[in-house]
Amino acid sequence: MNATRNRARAWHIIRGALLCAVVAASGCNQAELVQPPGQQRQRGANGVDPSPSGVDSGAGIPAPGPDSDGTGVGASRSRATEGSAKITIQVQPSDGGAAVEALIRGAKSSVHVMMYLLTNSRVIDALGDVHDAGKEVKVVLNKTFPPGGGDNTSAYRTLQQRGVSVVYAPETFAYSHAKAVIVDRDVALIMTMNLTQTSARNNREYIAADRDPADVAECEALFEADYAGTPEAAPAPGHLVVSPPRRDANREGIHPRDALVSFIDQAKASLDVEVQSLSDTAITRAIVAAHGRSVAVRVVLSGAPGVTPGEAAAMTALKSAGVPVRTLVEPYMHAKAVVVDGRAAYVGSHNFTPTALTRNREIGVVAASTDEAQKVSRTIAADFDAGQAL
Repeated sequence: MNATRNRARAWHIIRGALLCAVVAASGCNQAELVQPPGQQRQRGANGVDPSPSGVDSGAGIPAPGPDSDGTGVGASRSRATEGSAKITIQVQPSDGGAAVEALIRGAKSSVHVMMYLLTNSRVIDALGDVHDAGKEVKVVLNKTFPPGGGDNTSAYRTLQQRGVSVVYAPETFAYSHAKAVIVDRDVALIMTMNLTQTSARNNREYIAADRDPADVAECEALFEADYAGTPEAAPAPGHLVVSPPRRDANREGIHPRDALVSFIDQAKASLDVEVQSLSDTAITRAIVAAHGRSVAVRVVLSGAPGVTPGEAAAMTALKSAGVPVRTLVEPYMHAKAVVVDGRAAYVGSHNFTPTALTRNREIGVVAASTDEAQKVSRTIAADFDAGQAL
């Protein structure tokens, strides 16, 4: 009964996004799985690979500044009037992360960062320079990594030396795997991409630039709660897809798994899925069910060597059901995206694994925009064509 009620409540959130403008909904696969080192997938570095032919990179990231209508976060207005302009999606590799750096450097008042892995020296320098210019810069970094999963020690020390306010994420999370940058409390970048030296050059990634005031305010509240070390004080569910699961005013759970499954369940004509790691049984079943009701399904998974038992089971289930699945090696497939009927697209930090959905700090967003959704769909189609069948 509770599961049915939660699924219905999750669909209510998604339906609102599809009828209105947007629903606001990112690291190493190892951090998602929390398995013993002997079972962890090994990830190698990838060389620079240009965007394949036909893939939209998209300008995607707006310059900082006030909302075009000037109403601000506190104004009362209909989400249905906001249209698709409140969220745009950029595909990487395309600009090497130049737009993200430019947005940070263009901050007028503040930059707040939640990041699983921060090693990009240009971004670190940009955060220091913005602080030196008298702006508020605060950063929350993941502290503990699985073996070979990364290290934020150098970034933490460098930011401290530059005077930037930096903290490690609360230890209540398995991993703080979110990838978000909030500039001037005006725009939130909700990304699949870590801010590393190579992510924007070598990886398939998506960056959602969200200007919806409610979404930005919710992302900011999540940031402030994690920065203060009090994630239990984070806001009740709004439009973002957030892990760990949160509770609304009635204290009933809204689970990110339910939100994603409900989103997939709405596919009537087409379903495109591109994700680094898929091992969650409920999401796998939802994809199989979509294929079973004659939805045109495409699934792209990482082609990096080695899979976990959970990933192997998901692949077997998809293949046994006849779901078209390809694996992609280049560019390195680090994306986490779902497109429903070419009209709405989820982009975020969640891999589709139990740990990501229940124990990590994760943030994702659904863009209810045909233009942005089809941008992602065309990219997945190109990756599918370039991939290898299971």
